[in-house]
Amino acid sequence: MNANELDTVLQRDYEVDIGRYFKKGWAALQPCFGPMVGFFLVTCLINVVLAFIPVLGSLASALINAPLGAGYTFVILAILRGQSFDFSDFFKGLNNKYFLQLFLVSLVGGLLIAIGFLFLLIPGIYLSVSYTFAIQFAVDWDLGFFQALEASRKLVSRQWLQVFVLLILIGLMNILGLLLLGVGIFVTAPLSICIIVSLYNDIAANTGRATE
Repeated sequence: MNANELDTVLQRDYEVDIGRYFKKGWAALQPCFGPMVGFFLVTCLINVVLAFIPVLGSLASALINAPLGAGYTFVILAILRGQSFDFSDFFKGLNNKYFLQLFLVSLVGGLLIAIGFLFLLIPGIYLSVSYTFAIQFAVDWDLGFFQALEASRKLVSRQWLQVFVLLILIGLMNILGLLLLGVGIFVTAPLSICIIVSLYNDIAANTGRATE
């Protein structure tokens, strides 16, 4: 990881063109529509099964959710960068190289957000939005959990309101997906991540890794 290059990225100005990124997210989803929906179904089934296991199931779910969810990032970045991928790439976050840091991104980030909401609503909202790209930074730049959280916070803070509006619209899209007999969420959830990763890739991609 080139610290100077990362510092340059974090100082970069950018705009969040919401319509453009919904289109880019949809374009990224199309080449991998079946696997994306299939992986979403797999993650849902895993969590349903774990929910039936007292105590240990909840612990296991907490451990694997972030590393498992990071699989979308690996695949979407490959699509955006014209690289090949296969279904096993969805499970890369479970590898030893990434697992601990991704878990800690989720745990520490979640705790900081919870503390923000506990003491005052605004800090909680601020951090919830600010950590939008933490997982992407962790896997794309090989950052430790705190570095990934801070990198995301610094970058998002440059256009916090625009990212907030984008996330609100993504949330509304997912609510609509749930209202469509619950079936729509199998499309809107993967699409949501495609939108976020497309934005990340445009403004903060690790260009050294992109050429690997």
